Amino acid sequence: MNEYHYAQRPTGIHDQLDAAYSASPMARVVSRLAPIVQPAYVGGMPAAGTPIQQAAAIPQAMQYVTSLDPVFVDHIGRHKGQAVSIMTTAGLLSGELSGIAVDHIQLTLESNRAVHIRMAQIVYFEGHPIAYD
Repeated sequence: MNEYHYAQRPTGIHDQLDAAYSASPMARVVSRLAPIVQPAYVGGMPAAGTPIQQAAAIPQAMQYVTSLDPVFVDHIGRHKGQAVSIMTTAGLLSGELSGIAVDHIQLTLESNRAVHIRMAQIVYFEGHPIAYD
């Protein structure tokens, strides 16, 4: 007893177009719609509603900090090319002060061996007295 009665719509141009289309060979072509692939990034920014993903080879902000004691660097720099003893947090080293930079020094221990010591690791140094004018 489940009968459904539908109102019959009047025939018109749409019915004629539907009939013409169903008779054509294109009516038998099945077209499947693939899901739309949403980009993760639009204009370099994450698109709304997409997960933020880690990307390789994106430069990261780097910050290098070194403590600088200008007077100490000046004093040790006056001994360049001379024999000095450097007391570090690891122990005592002796050799020729062959190089000095803002953040480290180079101490030549032997003709074929040198060490680079960070300024922050130097406790004190000993060298020949230097006259300060």
